Amino acid sequence: MSERRQYYRIDHPVIIEHKCVSDEDVAHSNQPFQFEVSAYFSLQAQLHAIDAECSHYLHRISESFAPLSAYLQSLNRKIELIAQALTADSLKLDQGEPQFINLSEGGINFLSQQSLEPRQALALKLVFTESRLGMMLYARVIRSEAQAEGFEVAAEFLHMPENCRTQLARLILEAQARQRQNELYQE
Repeated sequence: MSERRQYYRIDHPVIIEHKCVSDEDVAHSNQPFQFEVSAYFSLQAQLHAIDAECSHYLHRISESFAPLSAYLQSLNRKIELIAQALTADSLKLDQGEPQFINLSEGGINFLSQQSLEPRQALALKLVFTESRLGMMLYARVIRSEAQAEGFEVAAEFLHMPENCRTQLARLILEAQARQRQNELYQE
């Protein structure tokens, strides 16, 4: 239980799909292959990964060359807008209804219509509705408890690629900043 508190947790709207997989699948692949995804889903994921890889360089450039950094950030924003326009139809909410999940860098809590056994390996497909960011990750069920709406599943992430961890950390920090800003605004 103490491990659960190692990471900051947020509640966030996400379209989630999950499939039970074998431990062998998890051992042989860092990211799930069990889902069909569009080229646009892959494009958006790759662009976010590149953005995460380059953020360190952009930070270093901003320390020495502020105008160049501002220009590169503008170009990056243009690319983001183009990608969002291209992927908007592909990542429509017809893939499922968003639900508020509880999320950290270490794991996830979500509602499932079926009970899942503790220690069961899962392939997860997450689409963050606000940013249109898509991720596919492996997780292991910690617990599955009956609720009025289904089963609340708690799972820890497994073998998360570093680019996914970076994207998730950024998403959580942005959500935390928005939450603080809203709290200040309400005071």
